[in-house]
Amino acid sequence: MKFLLPLGVATASMLVPATNTFAQDAINSVAIQQVAHSTVISQPCKKVWPLISDFAGISSWYEGFSNSTHIAGPINQVGSIRELVRSNNGKSFQEKMVYLNQEGYTLAYSHIKNGPVRETINQVRLSDLNNRSQCLATWGSSFRLKPDQANDAEKIRGFFIKAFQNVLTDLKSHAESR
Repeated sequence: MKFLLPLGVATASMLVPATNTFAQDAINSVAIQQVAHSTVISQPCKKVWPLISDFAGISSWYEGFSNSTHIAGPINQVGSIRELVRSNNGKSFQEKMVYLNQEGYTLAYSHIKNGPVRETINQVRLSDLNNRSQCLATWGSSFRLKPDQANDAEKIRGFFIKAFQNVLTDLKSHAESR
């Protein structure tokens, strides 16, 4: 993982070490995959957090989705369900917020319909840096592959890393232009 904060490099990706990446589930022996990507945003987390915590508002700042809509559950709280439409192909899928810690700037959600893999938990976490003048944003995922994806683990982890790079690039751009 590259982290050269003093030099101003603002991104990093990681594949969690093999001991965690391929942890085996005792019940069905399906490998758990884990990926994450981070970037430094030149704004305090308290100014970035409203973009993240508006669960159905992601399409207002992320170009990867042409639409995002709240469809069920409490708005911007655990249990909230959003439907997202991909900009590149018009396909939709649904996600449900499963964890929210406003004070800790952390949100987690799971794909519940038409997700790219199964049993997904995605997490977004913001951490203050440099006396709260900057924010480290990390987007990560833990998931299991669908049975027909067993030979595509590297490709799918790469898909998630690329998606997290893109979403964090747009988050950074939008947050820093405010």
